[in-house]
Amino acid sequence: MIERAARLIVRGFEILIVACLAIMGILVFGNVVLRYAFNSGIAISEELSRLLFVWLIFLGAVLASARRIHIGFDTLQRAIGPRARRALVVFTGGLILAGCVIFIIGGWRQTLINMGNTYPVLGISYAWLYGTALVFGVTLIFPVCNNIYRALRGIDDGLTEDLADRIEGLADRIDEKTGREAAGAQEAAADDSGRQPGRETDVTKGDRS
Repeated sequence: MIERAARLIVRGFEILIVACLAIMGILVFGNVVLRYAFNSGIAISEELSRLLFVWLIFLGAVLASARRIHIGFDTLQRAIGPRARRALVVFTGGLILAGCVIFIIGGWRQTLINMGNTYPVLGISYAWLYGTALVFGVTLIFPVCNNIYRALRGIDDGLTEDLADRIEGLADRIDEKTGREAAGAQEAAADDSGRQPGRETDVTKGDRS
């Protein structure tokens, strides 16, 4: 149940990120076209695009942490053993959790302070902007705690794996799948070519008779 809920949450974050990108692209591109072609524009384009961009950054950071694909320096991790590597994961996870607390407290205070301030064009509260820090701090706790839990349990597969290694592994799996599909297509083509002469022979025999 927990893993299923985690997958649903990650999927929801992916949908939100795609929605933010799509809306930003439509607003910015549509505003450019309207300005140069029709001497007009979308009034909320600039403010809404900035707001969505902020949400996109924070949601993407949480999603990258959940998938463990943040860019980092792994020189020290590669030089030490598995137990020290897991201890390092716990240590860095503790630092990140401390940062999450700072984001939660600061985001909550800024949200309350800016509750009465509104965007000039959008007309919505600035709390929607500063609330991203609060959402980021709360949601980032879960993947970080999951990494710490896995490290304490002695499960370090994927915790410190290099992003390049993941990309290479994914590319190898894609190549293997493509190779199997190509081999299957060749076998099917060979079977068809082997059956075709027999059909022609039967037809020819029928014509001669």
